[in-house]
Amino acid sequence: MNNDHEILLKTTRQGYTDFCYWGSVYLANEKKIYYKKGLSPDSIVFMRSVAKPLQASIICDYNIINDYQIKQEDLALFCASHSGSNLHIEKIKAILKKHNLKIKDLSICPQEPLDKRDFKGRKTKLHNNCSAKHTMMLLVSKYLGFDLKGYEKPSHPIQKLIKEKQEHLSEYKSNILTYDGCCTPLWGLPVKNVIKAYFNFFHDDKYKIIIESIIKNPYLFGGYNRQDSEIITLSKGKLFAKVGAGGFIIIYNFKEDEILLIKLAQNNNEARKLITLNILNKINWIKSEVENYEYNQKNQKVAKYCYKF
Repeated sequence: MNNDHEILLKTTRQGYTDFCYWGSVYLANEKKIYYKKGLSPDSIVFMRSVAKPLQASIICDYNIINDYQIKQEDLALFCASHSGSNLHIEKIKAILKKHNLKIKDLSICPQEPLDKRDFKGRKTKLHNNCSAKHTMMLLVSKYLGFDLKGYEKPSHPIQKLIKEKQEHLSEYKSNILTYDGCCTPLWGLPVKNVIKAYFNFFHDDKYKIIIESIIKNPYLFGGYNRQDSEIITLSKGKLFAKVGAGGFIIIYNFKEDEILLIKLAQNNNEARKLITLNILNKINWIKSEVENYEYNQKNQKVAKYCYKF
């Protein structure tokens, strides 16, 4: 059984290989993974931000949406790896203010925004692309009466609830602990159980309100030049997509009830975009002008894909 990533994309110049991008690709329906290239489905991976909608789904276990009058756009933002635009920042500020929470309560480092078009050069905690996830953790902790301090630690009740949710959805108990870039716990899962978790998430009406919030608010869910927002918009809501650091992207096709999961060995957003759009075109999930991404500045074609369907 193969336990190595494989080359998914090569770029060439004047006929010579310039770069190679390694990774793994999986196509699955509810019953099985029917296409695989790269790592064994039993290989352990860390979902990074791909886990955010699953983490936010703990909201649905309580009456917090009604009691706190949480809007759909807020739910989409809680699941986001947002670009840190002015709109994202103002929305998070409003949520914190409404529930008497403070920016200083967020256990997260200041970070420059991914969207620098309106950036004035002063990075803050709210610019961090995980700040909405941390806001969600604070909000649920407050609702349940948990201590707001140390909410990012594995021993905190909110993180225990999130771990239980992951185990429930993925049907896998993990004891492999690491930490995301924003210092919150990440529990390793086999690839096949990441896919299982998302099928269970999409097949349970309990989480429908979160899924609808994302599809209706793709910009808040990501933002400018964020591939998940682009795919949801380009497909007119027929596809769900979530990106994560470490070269991750997961895509769900509502009509076909199928999942595409891509994991690159390198954290390269442009390579991931190119690979993902090409695969989506090949499997007829989307139609996009992927050729626009396939040329360098001299209009010389440099992309060669290394997979077949």
